[in-house]
Amino acid sequence: MDIEQLSDACGGLAWISERLFEIQGRLATGPDADGALDARSRAFLARSSRHHGQHAQWWRAALPDSPALAAHNRVRPPTQAWARLIGHIEVAAPGAAVDALCEVALPQLSFVIECLGRELSPVSDGAVMRTARMVAADLAEGRRDAKKAWTPPNTSAAGAPEELASGFAADDREKRWPPLVTHL
Repeated sequence: MDIEQLSDACGGLAWISERLFEIQGRLATGPDADGALDARSRAFLARSSRHHGQHAQWWRAALPDSPALAAHNRVRPPTQAWARLIGHIEVAAPGAAVDALCEVALPQLSFVIECLGRELSPVSDGAVMRTARMVAADLAEGRRDAKKAWTPPNTSAAGAPEELASGFAADDREKRWPPLVTHL
């Protein structure tokens, strides 16, 4: 993976982490219009939000500081599928938002981190490898916590998580992200 590809990967991951930090924090503390969030799910969202805030800082720190690479321009939605997913979660009712987080965003982010880890070189990408390992460990813990804390309500939109997840399959054909990652 070259420095430009690595910059795009770190920038995309910073963008995702920043959005998840904001959304989960808002869900954890905001109004619950559909009555789907109990104390346990709010505690999960608050903890996960803090993790994503830390991850965003790590991914931004991994961006190269060369003016030629314009790191600030690389913090953007990495693909259309991620932009659609985050857009959906931002406007969805709390129950549907948490469904999409638990059923699509966290598994897809775990998959991306796992694939990225296989593309990195210990010689040139050691700091990013460490970040990816720490983020992967937090995501694994978060997914376990999500299973304990969140039971999808019957009121969530049928098919929404499946439709959002299928967008990633189409996105993989359109553009590989992170670059060079072979999707199964």
